[in-house]
Amino acid sequence: MDTLRQELLAVFEAEYRDHLRVIRDILAAGPMDGRALGEVFRRVHSLKGAARVVDLSDVEGVAHVLESRLFRLLDGHQPVSAEDVAAIGQAMDQVDAYMQDTPGSEGPGPDAAPEPGAPPPPRDDGGGSYVQVPVARLDALVGVMHDLLGAAERHERVWADLEDLAAAARSASATADPAAALARLTRGLTALGRERGRIAGQFDRGMLRLGEEMRAVTLVPAGTVFGSLAGMVRQIAREHGGGEVTVRLVGMDVRADRRVIQALRDPVIHLLRNAIVHGQESPQRRQEAGKPPVPVLTLSVRMLGVRLLVSVADDGRGPDLEAIAARAVQQGLMQRDDAPVPETLLARVFDPGFSTRGEADRLAGRGMGLSVVAEAARTLHGSVRMEAGSPWGTVVTMTVPVSQRQRTVLVTQVGELTIGLPGRAIERLARVRQADIRVVDGRMYFPLEDRRDPAAADGAEASLVPLVALATFLGTPDSALPVHDGAVSVVLVAAEGVHCGFAVDRMHEVRILQISDAEAVGLDSDLVPGVGWPRGDRPVFVISPDTLLARWQTGGGTGGAFAGGGAAASDGPVAAQVRSPTILVVDDSITTRTLQKTILQAHGYDVLLATDGMEALSMLRRSSRRVDAIVTDVEMPRMDGFGLLDAVRSDPRLSSIPVVLMTSRNEEADIRRGLDGGARAYITKQGFEQGDLLDTIRGVL
Repeated sequence: MDTLRQELLAVFEAEYRDHLRVIRDILAAGPMDGRALGEVFRRVHSLKGAARVVDLSDVEGVAHVLESRLFRLLDGHQPVSAEDVAAIGQAMDQVDAYMQDTPGSEGPGPDAAPEPGAPPPPRDDGGGSYVQVPVARLDALVGVMHDLLGAAERHERVWADLEDLAAAARSASATADPAAALARLTRGLTALGRERGRIAGQFDRGMLRLGEEMRAVTLVPAGTVFGSLAGMVRQIAREHGGGEVTVRLVGMDVRADRRVIQALRDPVIHLLRNAIVHGQESPQRRQEAGKPPVPVLTLSVRMLGVRLLVSVADDGRGPDLEAIAARAVQQGLMQRDDAPVPETLLARVFDPGFSTRGEADRLAGRGMGLSVVAEAARTLHGSVRMEAGSPWGTVVTMTVPVSQRQRTVLVTQVGELTIGLPGRAIERLARVRQADIRVVDGRMYFPLEDRRDPAAADGAEASLVPLVALATFLGTPDSALPVHDGAVSVVLVAAEGVHCGFAVDRMHEVRILQISDAEAVGLDSDLVPGVGWPRGDRPVFVISPDTLLARWQTGGGTGGAFAGGGAAASDGPVAAQVRSPTILVVDDSITTRTLQKTILQAHGYDVLLATDGMEALSMLRRSSRRVDAIVTDVEMPRMDGFGLLDAVRSDPRLSSIPVVLMTSRNEEADIRRGLDGGARAYITKQGFEQGDLLDTIRGVL
């Protein structure tokens, strides 16, 4: 898939979610009047056009059928029946289901969906991702930058004043009263010192505010990612068992790091599918248990300190501990006579290959089980657990840091490097006497008592834990243990049942750091995925404990983690500036706007964007930039394309700007109305080719 299509699909995903959110809000508000019906029709029309742009024929087909139904209601001034409302809701669910079964917005349709048991494909999280940022937040960022620029200007003036003061001091040295000259110099330096202090304070406050605002921009409501899953779940339930399901979304206004929410989306979908399969019960059994006739699934998001908790709960039959125990015995994960501890059994369901379902179908029983969910949680430096619901059902909760850019780390010193070890993987800190270190088969170990074992207090022999210098993995192979004052500082790191003690020179403190991507500065990003930058301190290189333990197990301690670098870019000649024609693109579909903008910019045009005729007219009348041509849609809120055309033609200052109508309305009456109204060209979106747009633009300029 080419870069343009990838970008358009990312934009379309944001647009379709917005349309579905508004339509569902209208449905939830109660009986629809003509105005509400018109808004639904407009959004379905825009959705159809945007789907055509990105070649999603399934979505376009659903929108087209629904648009025809809505048009008949509008054209005949008919009331909206309960059947119509249900049809609108089901159409939205179908669109959601098509989009969920399109991995990366490029995968197969619903009849060829990927196996739900398999790990979900990676979702784009780079340049193809888009978020909506409130204007107030952007204004705050601009305000902070103005303050910082003001401080920088004041700083420049201090240096200029200092140079003037030095020149004056040199001149005064030749005067007859050097004492007076020295006094003036002292007063001037004192004043400049005070000013420098005020500037430093302004810089500090500005940088703190900038950090706060930047962190706020990266936080998005959970509903922006999870809000559309309700329709997908209802559609899956219909296809899987033919029944309905009620989906409750709780805590969708909780804000967290965009990357975290997006990374949790596929695991949440897996849990929802799993709940449909394993939580199914017959209507008779539900009635006997006093449950609602329609099954209820609840997706909830909440914050606990700096941790994000995402739970999927059902009101089905609950975990079958006997089946889990039998499967664990069959797979050799436990002995037949082991005590069936519920917590232990429920932890088994996250083991790779564990599944209690006897037969495979589209949704379950393919042998992967919930291990993909556990792996996703671990990747986010979090955890997952299953428990029985109250009074019935099953609850699975993923707990992860609220921000992947903010991490609690133990700051240590290893030679000249400041190293951060994530707190989640640290089992214990120890100060080990050199005399207690033992060598067995050429490897070093240190004794460690188990604080949870009462026998340890009675003099039982402590267990031996492997010990290695952390510097061995940081580009200094075969490093000796860093012994200071006859002892070694050891960080015991544990993950997945593997543990090892890593010796460091010193342990400084535990800090919460903002982490930036380490790959950009040439580091081994597998071992050192991030760098923290404490204010006024040296950078802290944050180690991945999982990679560290894996390399220790394989004997790969010859780092090279801090080698790297890149060639400096050379400056080339700057071409002379030639003004490019400016095109104003007006369309309420962000997908269509992005497509047209990309095409025009790729061919040398400057592009301005507006979402409807009202905004376009305001830009034309207030902007200082000269607009050479207007390309506008017809169906838009507030002021449509015909209204914009009339306004431009009736304004003497704008009437010379050529207007091109580009719309899916291809009826002869609409075309004649546009051309008679003064449009220089009329392009229909059906079968759109970018060459048509470019040829038309060249023709009207």
